[in-house]
Amino acid sequence: MDQLFAAHAGKKLHHANLIYGGAGEDPLPVGLKLAATLLCETKTACGTCRNCKRVEKLEHPDLNFTFPFVSGGNTGTADDFLKDFRKALLKNPFLDPDSWQRQITSKNQQLQIPVKEIQNLQQKLSLTAAEGGNRVLLIWMPEQIKTTASNKLLKLIEEPLPNTFIILVSHRKNKLLPTIVSRCAPWSCKPLDESSFNQHFENSPGQTKRLLSMVFAPNLGAAITAYDDPEITQIDRFAEWMRTCYKGVPVEIASVVNTLASLPKESLKTLIYRSLHFLERGFYHNVQNTPNGATDLGVINVQKLSGAVVPKGASSITRSLGDCLNDLERNVHVKTTLTHTSFALYSAFRGN
Repeated sequence: MDQLFAAHAGKKLHHANLIYGGAGEDPLPVGLKLAATLLCETKTACGTCRNCKRVEKLEHPDLNFTFPFVSGGNTGTADDFLKDFRKALLKNPFLDPDSWQRQITSKNQQLQIPVKEIQNLQQKLSLTAAEGGNRVLLIWMPEQIKTTASNKLLKLIEEPLPNTFIILVSHRKNKLLPTIVSRCAPWSCKPLDESSFNQHFENSPGQTKRLLSMVFAPNLGAAITAYDDPEITQIDRFAEWMRTCYKGVPVEIASVVNTLASLPKESLKTLIYRSLHFLERGFYHNVQNTPNGATDLGVINVQKLSGAVVPKGASSITRSLGDCLNDLERNVHVKTTLTHTSFALYSAFRGN
């Protein structure tokens, strides 16, 4: 990200910047740092001036936020959830989509940015800057903007207002309209490594750090959320599902499928993502015999897991879980796809 801030220092920063990378990683903190730099009295994100302190509290009048939210608010815009967003981001600067959704809804609702929100932004940006300097619009997860609203966002980008900067922070760049991507300066963030987890949780017990790294790496945002609520790791559900799939007993598979199907769809999708993450790490440990410090996590043992993931079945595991995610995205019957996936995993564990 040095090039991004060098562009600003050299007065070559584009008015629309797309910062992208993994969920719960550097894109959001980098976006906030760029916003602070643009609003800072010395243009350096000094951290000590009045403007920097207001940005630090997410309360600067010329810093506007847009983010995905759920329907049901009074105004139908992000303003209904702005207080919650500030609270969540101040607590967890690496905030990830799943943690955000858990904070604002317990129901199976989709996060989105509707047309009304983009219209609300157009009105805000038409006003004079409160401090008479730059104005910044930070859009978190622009990939969640509804198609009809994307064209309005495109107009905002194509017809920039004076001293107005738009920062798009995306975790799924491939879901954005190509026309939006082509009109922004792209900046890619590297994935976080284990040292980032160790640094953030340096005062935590060693086993806790290993567990959080094993479950969430490189998603530090999800790890920070889970530190306060260990149930979010979903380790128990994962372990039970994998043991049941390995045994392949139809009655037991039906039981665990019923349990999984009762989860909100977004939580279920997150569980499958993490299952894939676990199994891939187990596979690499088994095949390459790489060192792995997280060998004993209580309900699941990484070395035992790696012994169950044979090279011949690894591609089948990846394909089965990927197909399951696609089915859930397409609203295929949940129990049907989970049952099919469970028996597919039973075969894959045996290299079939």
